[in-house]
Amino acid sequence: MCRKLIYFVSFVLVLGLLLTNVAKSDDPGWPVNCVRLSPGQTITLDGVVTPQEYDGAQAFIINDQTVNAPDLYLPYVHVAKSAADDDPSDEDFSVTYYFMWDDEFLYVAATATDDNTQQYGTTPNQMDCLQFCLAASPQETVQSQIYIPTVAPADQNGNILAKTDFGGFMLAQVAEQSEIVGGVNPDTLDWVIEMAIPWVNMIGDFNADLAKGDSDGNGRNVFPPLFGDVVGFVAFGIDVDSDTAYSFFYCTHDSFPWEGAGLGELRFVEPIGGLGSALRPSPLDGVLLEDTWVNLSWRPGDFAISHDVYIGDDFDDVNNGAEGTFVGNQAGTFIVVGFPGFPYPDGLVPGTTYYWRIDEVNDTDPNSPWKGDVWSFSSPPKTAYFPDPADGAESIDVDGQLSWTPGYGAKLHTVYFGETFDEVDNATGGSPQGTLTYTPGTLKMAKTYYWRVDEFDVVETHKGDVWSFTTEGAVGSPNPENGAEDISQTPTLTWVPGVFADRYEVYFGADAAALELKGSGNLGSEDHEPGLLEWNTTYYWRIDEANSANTDSPWTGPLWSFTTANFLIIDDIESYNDIDEGEPGSNRIYNAWLDGFDDPTNGSQVGHLDPPFYEETIVHSGNKSMPLTYDNAVGKSEATLTLTSNRDWTVNGVDTLTIWFRGASGNAAEQMYVTLNGSARVDHDDPDAAISTSWKEWNIDLQAFADQGVNFANVNSITLGLSSVTGGTGMMYFDDIRLYPPAQ
Repeated sequence: MCRKLIYFVSFVLVLGLLLTNVAKSDDPGWPVNCVRLSPGQTITLDGVVTPQEYDGAQAFIINDQTVNAPDLYLPYVHVAKSAADDDPSDEDFSVTYYFMWDDEFLYVAATATDDNTQQYGTTPNQMDCLQFCLAASPQETVQSQIYIPTVAPADQNGNILAKTDFGGFMLAQVAEQSEIVGGVNPDTLDWVIEMAIPWVNMIGDFNADLAKGDSDGNGRNVFPPLFGDVVGFVAFGIDVDSDTAYSFFYCTHDSFPWEGAGLGELRFVEPIGGLGSALRPSPLDGVLLEDTWVNLSWRPGDFAISHDVYIGDDFDDVNNGAEGTFVGNQAGTFIVVGFPGFPYPDGLVPGTTYYWRIDEVNDTDPNSPWKGDVWSFSSPPKTAYFPDPADGAESIDVDGQLSWTPGYGAKLHTVYFGETFDEVDNATGGSPQGTLTYTPGTLKMAKTYYWRVDEFDVVETHKGDVWSFTTEGAVGSPNPENGAEDISQTPTLTWVPGVFADRYEVYFGADAAALELKGSGNLGSEDHEPGLLEWNTTYYWRIDEANSANTDSPWTGPLWSFTTANFLIIDDIESYNDIDEGEPGSNRIYNAWLDGFDDPTNGSQVGHLDPPFYEETIVHSGNKSMPLTYDNAVGKSEATLTLTSNRDWTVNGVDTLTIWFRGASGNAAEQMYVTLNGSARVDHDDPDAAISTSWKEWNIDLQAFADQGVNFANVNSITLGLSSVTGGTGMMYFDDIRLYPPAQ
């Protein structure tokens, strides 16, 4: 099955920048303001950008007037590709940007009016897109230290593309974990993009030391920002029209930032009207302390006269202001905890998590008090923690060294090391040491080892947890993954055999301490089906291997676990592969979900044109989803899965069929439907469901199928499709088809 797409596009590129206002924002001049969300304000990434949603934000407008208007900022022209007869033209192009922020995300939106939307290649100067630069300092000139996200509204397949450096574009859903939606209006060719970039992206996911937020000279990360912070910034807008590319943008310099002049400035400011709630807890929310006392502080709300302080060791109690959690009302914005004369005067209890909340008070304001978020911190345990290798780690070097973080107050450490859990758990009488590392010597390959560290703090010894790791060459790569959740009740267990094994035994059960031998086999058949399992239950399994020709045989494998789902999985798309048809194990998605490949009355195509045929990037959960192309010029487009398991839809009283779906930019609004047993059809109640560019959950009461005579004790097929409304085309993605019981 050959699936190829060939296209040619020509282009012109125009960039520019101007400051302008949204209703509530006064023009602040330079630097540009990035406005924090107001209390209760939320931004929904749905591909629809309105001034109301971005209320209070400052906007950028790029168009013919702003590019050519006199301004103290320099318009810079960059010729990306030359052609003798072409001149740059921005008369057909206008784009408006909004930048806002909170403690988790930088929000960016762009709406563009254009006469065409094109893509010539895969570099920033070869397609319509937005691009901007952020760095920890406006003086930054090293390109590798500048964060440069770029987003294109759609490629030829309707996919949003994104990148964060000058490498190639990637599908937006894998672009540094940012959430990105938008697309091109097929009628007007205007486009829109909304994105939420986690601040953590600018801390650890690219190469720049400064832009990582290592320090701003004040001993804290640059990102996420504080009010008043100023960072390096330049914004662009790209319009592709013909075969000449020009770049116009306004900045404080006459060259690109990485050509030596640096960037402009972006300032992080409060919303219009101010913030009522307390912000910026110190220490950071969720931190693990190094001592049994702490100095808590916060950034006060803009209207606060005083502050109600709540502290306790139970989240719900602190959140509800239960008796015993109210410490008092105070004028200051800090409080000591765990010290004589203050809350918890005897010190924080080691190994305990504490919660705290600040309500801002101003008796003259009718909105007072402003209830704060609940923050937390934990005191260090007296037992050793943070083992290295991590507990359960695999493929560990046989000549490695063990280390750990000492328990609070620990002076001496006793290490126990062995080949079985019980041996290490029951061990006593070891020799204490003062160092925080232990070298067990050269270990055997393909073996699981156990270890424990007891801590002595002069007063008493604190027995540690038993940790384990497995050396390289051992059985590994369990499927389901160790600790996985929402697993099918009829799973197939697979693994990669150890390097020395020629046979294996499978141990399985719901009690980790009493696994039962469930099967055995020889090398080359590394799979096991445990049968029908209980819902919402954790199971444990282990693969022991042997080889009579090896003196170290047998090898006891590591203990793995997974938890079954509290719903019935009809298809999660995870089982499909690209193994050639006819080869053992082949399970191509278009051979399971039958499309219209040989049916002239069916305009669907399941899977991509080339491997991988399933979708790996635009997924709801797991690692795969099903792409379905539709062309309703023939009236309908549908794909049908014949059920070979989970045909009884009466188990556990299930009453709801759930299907996750999303469309792509440029989709036609055709009617989406699902059919059971080839005849009982239910339509989606939203006629525009197919044009959604974010994942949507479709919940269907099974009674709608029962009313059409479906026998739920024997459901033999499910069909997903789109019937013609306009005779249009598009691309859909489906994932996580499930059956749920009534809510408890």
